Amino acid sequence: SSCWLVHSSIVGRRPKFEEMAGVLPPGWGAYQDDEGRTYYANPETGETSWEPPAPPPSDLPDGWTAHQDPETGRTFYANVATGESSWEPPVVADAPPPAPGPPPEPEKPPGRWSVDFTYTIGPEGNEGIFDGKVQLLDRHVYNSVSAAVNNLNDGLIVVPEGYCVVFSGSKQNYYLLWREDKEAEVFSLLGLSDQ
Repeated sequence: SSCWLVHSSIVGRRPKFEEMAGVLPPGWGAYQDDEGRTYYANPETGETSWEPPAPPPSDLPDGWTAHQDPETGRTFYANVATGESSWEPPVVADAPPPAPGPPPEPEKPPGRWSVDFTYTIGPEGNEGIFDGKVQLLDRHVYNSVSAAVNNLNDGLIVVPEGYCVVFSGSKQNYYLLWREDKEAEVFSLLGLSDQ
């Protein structure tokens, strides 16, 4: 606790410690009395103290307090929780970045896919109908028409062209699948009729 005294005799004296200017609150200076003792004064307000005034606590980050070194009168800063101390005022740390949000939803393609938008190409040996023209989904990963349609609608399989071929393991046939807006385009590409 500081004891504040008001003395009109201190106004106009020169500060003893030049380095105190950067540590003391604005308007305050360090002075010597006739006996050589250091005291602190704010000529603007007329306040004086034998103890150096601390900067306002609102300037310090949470957990930090200002203290005076009894030998030098310099202000130092301490954080009891962390054991840190410093001659320089601590800087308020930037707020941590916000927690990342959930990952974005998979991109859903335009239009919908359906088991109704399929065409039976036929068993193995009919690859010439679509090879080099339409993407064949990996047979080891996608071997069901309905599972492929669900994955296409959920955006887990992305086929920018809007049509592809899947081999059904249970039916042992290739099936052409298309998005609802691509039937005419893929039928024309493969020379198929929509009978």
